Amino acid sequence: MNYIIDGYFGFGDNIWHIPFVHHLAQKGDVFISTPFPELFQFPNVYCLKPVTNLKLQLKNMTNNGLYSKSSGHKPNGQRIRFNYGAGFKQGLNVLQSFEAVVPLEGEFSFEFKPERSEAVDQISQRAKDSGKKLCVVRLPSVRKEWDNPARNGKMEYFQLCINALKDRYYFVSVGDIGNQEEFDGPEPVGIDERRDRHNVNHLGIWEVMDLIDRSDLVLSIQCNTIPICQLLRKKAFIIYGGYVPHWPFVDHRLFPLCSIEPEPFCFCVQHGTDSHKCNKEIPEDKLLSTLEKYIAGEPWN
Repeated sequence: MNYIIDGYFGFGDNIWHIPFVHHLAQKGDVFISTPFPELFQFPNVYCLKPVTNLKLQLKNMTNNGLYSKSSGHKPNGQRIRFNYGAGFKQGLNVLQSFEAVVPLEGEFSFEFKPERSEAVDQISQRAKDSGKKLCVVRLPSVRKEWDNPARNGKMEYFQLCINALKDRYYFVSVGDIGNQEEFDGPEPVGIDERRDRHNVNHLGIWEVMDLIDRSDLVLSIQCNTIPICQLLRKKAFIIYGGYVPHWPFVDHRLFPLCSIEPEPFCFCVQHGTDSHKCNKEIPEDKLLSTLEKYIAGEPWN
């Protein structure tokens, strides 16, 4: 039996596709439209270029030689469609939603090793020279192509965390600021290296993965850093706003991350571009005590 996968095109979503593509590839040929063929270099898997207009996806597809493996192979087989939105309504997390379509039968292959880059070698060395641990920071921002301020935790909470950890951690920010993307609030002070500018010392997605793989901590909004850290098994502290809570991204098979959310949480699945405003208030003492417990390896919830 062969399979054609109709999945998501987002980078984080593609990471969550990995165990299912790997499982199906044990049974036959798998054809998947993906902007990120690097994640699916398994025998019997053929990656096809999807139609997309999102900048990260287009950039990774351009001149990507990994699609050449699929040349001459016409997709055929059972069509499989993933939809975690429907699963959320049933109380299922992302993996459970996918497994309702493709049962893994006890198998769970979820591994990836990013290639080392010279740019990250240099950052890592500067962090070591500082005598501090390395913290990767993904600050709240808004992208014009997918405008979703609702999901962002408040920028002031990131500043509080940076202030609390500044004597112990070397901070490197990642993102794509200036490329139809801007900060959602005043940029915090205390960042040691700003590698989130689109045209100045910018790190691409695979360099970001390499950086996270060498990090001691990730401080982030809800975004693709969640599946990246789960895949690489790296500690992360996620500060939520509204939109979608953390529980859909939690599964006993995934590396556990620490998250903090406003209470009550606004599970609205709205982007916040209209009159609707999510509650984003988190007590400062709870924010910092949760962060410190997590770093110390103590129970945080």
